Amino acid sequence: MPHNNTDCTLTHFRYPLFTSTYSIVLLFGFPLNSVSLWILLCRNGLKKSVPVIYMANLALSDLLFTLSLPFRIIYFATGRWKLGNALCMIPGTLFAVNIYSSSLFITLISVDRMLAVVYPIRSRSFRTAPVACALSVTVWLFIAGLAVPTAINHPENEDKDCNVTRCFEKYTEEEWKKGFIILCITTFFGILVPFVIILGCTVAVVRQLRGYSMTSSCNTELSKSKIVNLFLSNLLIYAICFIPFHIAFILFGLSRFNILPQIHRDFYFNLQTVTMCMASTNSCLDPLIYYFSSKRIQGGNERQVWTDETTTGTAIILHKLRLYR
Repeated sequence: MPHNNTDCTLTHFRYPLFTSTYSIVLLFGFPLNSVSLWILLCRNGLKKSVPVIYMANLALSDLLFTLSLPFRIIYFATGRWKLGNALCMIPGTLFAVNIYSSSLFITLISVDRMLAVVYPIRSRSFRTAPVACALSVTVWLFIAGLAVPTAINHPENEDKDCNVTRCFEKYTEEEWKKGFIILCITTFFGILVPFVIILGCTVAVVRQLRGYSMTSSCNTELSKSKIVNLFLSNLLIYAICFIPFHIAFILFGLSRFNILPQIHRDFYFNLQTVTMCMASTNSCLDPLIYYFSSKRIQGGNERQVWTDETTTGTAIILHKLRLYR
C-alpha cells in the first residue's frame, strides 16, 4: 500500500518506474508462464507427477498476476483511475495472491524435491498426486481467505486535493492500519516460515549430495547440479522478490505509525517503491524453477549406485531415485 501523496503531478519517480517495470514484467512474464503452463498441462499432465502439479499451480498464479498488470500500467502512466472500484480492487488483490501463493508453492516444490533426494523410498507413499492436489487446494483456500480482506482494503479513493480518483494509493488511516496488520501476519506465515523450510530443505539436500557420489556417467553429476540449482533458484527468488519488499514495507509502516523516527519515512517509502518493483519480477523468475525441474535425474527404471564417501566405500543402492515420479 503506497505512501499517500499530495503532489498532483507525476514527478515522483514511482510513476515512470512502476509503468516501465510492469510493462517489462508483462512483456516477458505473460508468454513465459503461458508456455510453461501449456507444457506442464499438455505435455506432462497432472495425473502422475507431483512436481508438475505444484509447478502448474505456480505458473497459474504468475499468469493471473501478469493479466492484471495492464490495469496497473494504465494507472501509473496517467496518475488517475477511471475503471471503477471493482477493477481497482482486483489488481491489488492479485499482487498479494501471487506473492503468497508463489511462496507456498515454491515451498511445496522444495519439500517434495528434498524428500525425493533424502528419503526416496520412505516418502513414496505420501508423495502422490492425490496428496499434491489436496495440498494445492489447501493453499488456494488459504489464499482465497487472504484475498477477501485484501480486496476490501484496496478500494479506489477520491483525492480531493487533486480532484482525481486514485487507485493503489491515497488510502485512509484506517485502511493503512488494517493493511499493516494483514501484512505482518502474512509476512510471518507466508514468507518467514516458508523461507525457513526452504532453507532447511536446501541444507538437507546439499549435505546428502555431498555424502554420496554417483558412480555412473557424467550426466548424473549434471543431475546433481540441477538439483542444487533448483534449491538455489528458490532462495534467489526469496532474496530478490519476497524478503526485501516485506522488510521495506514493515519499516515504512513502523515509521508511518511513529514507532520508528519519521525523519527516515521518505527513504523507507522510496525503498518500498523499489522493492515492490523487485517483487513483481517474481513471475519472470519462477520459470527458473521450471527449467531446473525439467529433466529427470535418470530416465526409465534404471538403478543408480551412490558411494558413501563418509564410510569405507560402502555401496548404497537407492532404488529408482529420480526427481520425478
